[in-house]
Amino acid sequence: MDDFAHIINLLESAKQLASMNSMPVLAYLIDVAKCEARENKPVLRKRKRGESTVKQETEA
Repeated sequence: MDDFAHIINLLESAKQLASMNSMPVLAYLIDVAKCEARENKPVLRKRKRGESTVKQETEA
């Protein structure tokens, strides 16, 4: 299991704890964080490897 999978698992555990403790707003925010992490998975992996994630601007 890689670092990314561990982060997703930790966020899921935190969401479950927030739900069990009647903290719906916190559970929602954690869910948003999970979705954002999944959407940016390629960028996060590139950063971990030390690759540039800056988009190259094309000259017109």
